[in-house]
Amino acid sequence: MAVEHSPEEMLETLVEEDVVTVDPETDLVSTTDEFESHRSVYYDTYLTMPDAEFHESVADVFGLPSAEAAAERVAELEVSREEFATFLTLRSRLEGYDQSELTVMAQLATEAGPSTPVPDGVEHLDDDTWAEFVDRDRAIVTVWKMFCDPCEAMKDELDDVLATFDGIPVGGVDGEQCPEFCRSVGVNAAPGFVFFEDGEPIEIVTGRTDPDALAARADEVYGR
Repeated sequence: MAVEHSPEEMLETLVEEDVVTVDPETDLVSTTDEFESHRSVYYDTYLTMPDAEFHESVADVFGLPSAEAAAERVAELEVSREEFATFLTLRSRLEGYDQSELTVMAQLATEAGPSTPVPDGVEHLDDDTWAEFVDRDRAIVTVWKMFCDPCEAMKDELDDVLATFDGIPVGGVDGEQCPEFCRSVGVNAAPGFVFFEDGEPIEIVTGRTDPDALAARADEVYGR
C-alpha cells in the first residue's frame, strides 16, 4: 500500500528538491529560477496546444483509454494545463516519486508559481478580460513571458514605450498563461505588441523593438 503524504510533507520535499523556496520572514512560497527555466519549456508546448492534442497527451501520460476519457477526467478534476506542464517538469527532474506524489507536488508548485511578467505600468489582462479591454476604437495589448531577456530589456524602456503610444490604452498579458489570447490573435513570441482597432487585431510587432520604431508603427497603423 502506498504511503500517503500530507501537503505539508510534499512542500518540504519541494524545498529539498530545489523546486520552491520559502521566505523565512514572510513564509511566502515561490518557485526557484532553475525550476522555472525548465518549466518554461513545457509551458511553451502545452499551454498553446490544441485541446485534442492536449487530451491525447494527458491520456498517454496517465494511461487513460482515449483522449475523450482524458477530456472527461480533466473537466471532472479541473486539471489546468499549467498543472499538467508542472507535473511533466517534476517528472523529468525528480526521481523516486510515484504518480500520486508528483500530482500533489504539481498542484503545490503551480500555486507557488512566480508573479506575472506583465509590468506594473500597463493594465494586467488575462483570457477572461482582454476581449472587453480591446472593445474600443483603439487599444494595444503587450505580451510578456517569464525569464525572457528581450522582455526585460523592453521593461527597462517601458516609460518611453508607453509615451510613444500617446494616450492609447495599453494592456498586458502573460503569454504563457493566456493561450486563448495568443491563439485568437496569432501571436507566439514575446515581447509582443498587438494593435487593435474596433476590437480587431490589425498589426503585430514582436521582439525587442526601439520605442521610436514602435511610435512610427503606431502612427502608420492608426494614421496619426
